[in-house]
Amino acid sequence: MIKVKLEANEVELALNIASKRYIGNLRMGKGFSYGYTKGIKSQLTDGVLGALGEVAYAKATNQFYNGSYSDDKQFYSDSDFQNNIEIRSQEKKEYNFLIIRPGEKKGKYVLVIKDNDKDFEFSVMGFFPFISDMPERLTDFGYSNRPPVYKVDINELYDINDL
Repeated sequence: MIKVKLEANEVELALNIASKRYIGNLRMGKGFSYGYTKGIKSQLTDGVLGALGEVAYAKATNQFYNGSYSDDKQFYSDSDFQNNIEIRSQEKKEYNFLIIRPGEKKGKYVLVIKDNDKDFEFSVMGFFPFISDMPERLTDFGYSNRPPVYKVDINELYDINDL
């Protein structure tokens, strides 16, 4: 695990990226996918959390961050980072775990958790290689209105330093 604290300019970068993604989706008439039914407040919050997690990963690993969005009304299909690295951001909960959707691209999925007790402090927990379907991991967590996902517990993540 790597801990990192974002500075004001890094938070600003994440907010700018999140707003560009949100506006880009509005222009394309695209909403959140996979049965997401939360309102605008949650969409904005979740979008910002996602971008903050990406910036935290970039800072923690000293990697280039391109912001992964499209400003020409096209769906952005590249990975969040080079080498097929995808970032999953969550707020700290009693029980955190990594979620990977069956139809998503193959790659390395990194879990980044925001520490709720401290402003803009994050933990890059580790990564999991998604190289093939994992039917034994499928669950819908009791939400029949959303498609099943693969669930990976934190203790199953690979050391982030090995990525």
